[in-house]
Amino acid sequence: MSLALVHAALEAQANSALSGWSIARENAPVTTPTNAKWAAVFFLPNTPSVDTLSSTGQDMTDGVYQIDLNYPRWTGDSTARSDFEAVRDKFPAGQKLTSGGQAVAISNCGRSEGRTVENFWRVTVSIYWYAMIER
Repeated sequence: MSLALVHAALEAQANSALSGWSIARENAPVTTPTNAKWAAVFFLPNTPSVDTLSSTGQDMTDGVYQIDLNYPRWTGDSTARSDFEAVRDKFPAGQKLTSGGQAVAISNCGRSEGRTVENFWRVTVSIYWYAMIER
């Protein structure tokens, strides 16, 4: 099992939540739309801690999967509110996602206040997760 599989499980769920969106990924080339909504996703793991000893033990890791929802300025906030609820429905607390046999659990999902960033109105969705990774 691996952190890469944790990332893959979270990304697959985000792809489902953001179906039809233009999505910017970390360190990947992207052309963001100028007059349409788009999202940027970030995998932000913390440093793992040792949960069980030995070379075949497990490490507990957690972190945040961040989704920035971006909208053209001056188009109101009702779409952002409903889009956040749609994303939140895909990441309910207690849900377990898997990829390649690696499980990751969702502990919480919430959003920031809206703000203007680079001529877009942005709402950041933070999805808190944790996973046990075998060594």
